[in-house]
Amino acid sequence: MAAKSPPSVPKTKSPGSIANSRDETQGQWGRAWEVDWFSLASVIFLLLFAPFIVYYFIMACDQYSCSLTAPVMDVATGRAHLSDIWAKTPPVTKKAAQLYALWVTFQVLLYMALPDFCHKFLPGYVGGVQEGAVTPAGIVNKYEINGLQAWLITHLLWFANSHVLSWFSPTIIFDNWIPLLWCANILGYAVSTFAMIKGYFFPTSAKDWICSAARTAAASSGAGSPRSSSACTRRQMGKSITASSWCRASGAWPATSTTRAT
Repeated sequence: MAAKSPPSVPKTKSPGSIANSRDETQGQWGRAWEVDWFSLASVIFLLLFAPFIVYYFIMACDQYSCSLTAPVMDVATGRAHLSDIWAKTPPVTKKAAQLYALWVTFQVLLYMALPDFCHKFLPGYVGGVQEGAVTPAGIVNKYEINGLQAWLITHLLWFANSHVLSWFSPTIIFDNWIPLLWCANILGYAVSTFAMIKGYFFPTSAKDWICSAARTAAASSGAGSPRSSSACTRRQMGKSITASSWCRASGAWPATSTTRAT
């Protein structure tokens, strides 16, 4: 389940609290923004082809009695065309969209209304309020980790409905499987795209925008290091400030870093 920042003010790591070994891995969004080409290619492959792979499995079960080779053989031998397979695929339906919206709303309510209690009795489980990744400005947000709890409550209600409540058919997911698959993919890509755009263009903290822009400008200017000075400026509180200088003053960049004239 996605995580939410609690009302408490996020803390900013000071230069002394950030080890030198972390200087070069701080300053971009995400925990691992410097990766090898294999990892990068793997992530891109998953982003591009994961929905198609899932669709292929679902289509094989729906149209070919779960045979994974029959669709390929039919297309290869000309007995079927891709357009024929696609024409038999159920589209998004109003009922599926309503079911999915209701389920997402229920999960959001579980996340926002019920703090995690699983970590209090499950040994080794890391739940409750936890720290997230360091942002470009050195801010560490805190998040409520209660996904396992929401999962357990959802399944308990599901079994209660199947045996006692009878609010809906236990086969409701199976009956709307492929339309629900489309809904899940649409929402997943929409939320991921929004989160990336928000992080880069209008983050929760303005400090992250300034420091992220400064580091990007430093890299594009050939400075080769986020510690270098840059001409990236931003107007804040009526004054034009140098982003790199502001980030150092705020503690996002090490104050002892060597600067290079640009």
